[in-house]
Amino acid sequence: MQTRAGFIAIVGAPNAGKSTLLNGLLGEKLAIVSPKVQTTRTNLRGVLTVDEKQYIFVDTPGIHKARRQFDQAMVDAAYQALIDADVLVLVVDCMKGFNKETMNIVETLESIKKNTKKFPPLLLALNKIDKIDKTKLLPMMEKAGTIGIFDDIIPLSALKAKGCDIVLQVVGQYLPETPFLYDPDTLTDMPSRLWAAEATRERAFLLLGDELPYSLSVETMAFDQREDGSVEIHQNVYLERDGQKKIIVGKNGQMLKKIGEQARKAMSVMFGGEVHLYLQVKIRPNWASDIHHMRMLGLEPNTKKRK
Repeated sequence: MQTRAGFIAIVGAPNAGKSTLLNGLLGEKLAIVSPKVQTTRTNLRGVLTVDEKQYIFVDTPGIHKARRQFDQAMVDAAYQALIDADVLVLVVDCMKGFNKETMNIVETLESIKKNTKKFPPLLLALNKIDKIDKTKLLPMMEKAGTIGIFDDIIPLSALKAKGCDIVLQVVGQYLPETPFLYDPDTLTDMPSRLWAAEATRERAFLLLGDELPYSLSVETMAFDQREDGSVEIHQNVYLERDGQKKIIVGKNGQMLKKIGEQARKAMSVMFGGEVHLYLQVKIRPNWASDIHHMRMLGLEPNTKKRK
């Protein structure tokens, strides 16, 4: 039986629904999701093997105008995934349509395609169709058609997993013939330490909403298996300013406790056993400019001076 396998980069503007689409395609909760912009900070690979096809989806940070070195490293990671991909999926939020932010991405893709000998198939995923008036969808699809760079256009609702089967069907046609690149039982190649840190960050995002400082990061300092098979995890929650600490800790430490409890439950499901989670909040000024910290998150900072 001839097998097919390949990398599918999921790209788009912040909050277009890329991570939700990844989870919907996998049928598993892998990528963290929140209403907060730029929840995804690094490329995350999710693997789905169905019969003779292996899909390696790469969820990427939202492409936006970078103002800090940390933001630029995220955007660079997204474009690197684009370059390495066998198939591209551009996710567009139907509620925003082809606004300036999305059109900047489209124009960049057009430029890359024009100046690249081998440009991968490009699919357009018009996401969140469940949240718009159906009469607006056809004009949006016609607009996409006039842009002229998309090989397929797929309306979908990633949140409700409607249309995900069509994405798999279409993407599967473009996968190159090759042996599987991962064991068929693999869900992700993301290190457990990093996934655990992301789980805690997601809980903080969801519980605190707009109160949460964007400049929050989580690092797993220790990840050890006990003799009874349970996992002991120690994490640092980093903030840039001391004044932010009371938001995360909460009155009598109740908010931090709640974040830890919910994160621990998510980790127990992911790792298939009991988890003992210990959190410490630390102040680390300007961590977003710390090259070591960026690399810990899986980002490669551009240390060259920009003109």
